[in-house]
Amino acid sequence: MNQEAGMTEQALTRVALYTFAQHTNRRVAEFRWQPGQAVSLTVLDPEWGALAQDFYDNGVPVGAGRVPPEAGPEFMRALLQRFRMSYYKFVDESGSAGESTGTTSR
Repeated sequence: MNQEAGMTEQALTRVALYTFAQHTNRRVAEFRWQPGQAVSLTVLDPEWGALAQDFYDNGVPVGAGRVPPEAGPEFMRALLQRFRMSYYKFVDESGSAGESTGTTSR
């Protein structure tokens, strides 16, 4: 791990989970992290936010392992990897005031 490289790029402090089910772009959960603090999760929709709760409880799958929320910035980066999901998308909202950027394609 190169801490210096991590310091030159913007830290991920907020990642939201959106669902595209039912033909809507709806925010269902939000992860937050600040240096020196634990990752926190706010579930806005218990049904559609269950995926976020699972990742928070069990870690984000990466390769053959999982990255737990205790890993802080690594956990936040792991949320933004490409997942094969049709109805969900994780969006980096670190620099925003909460506006929806879920319409962009990655």
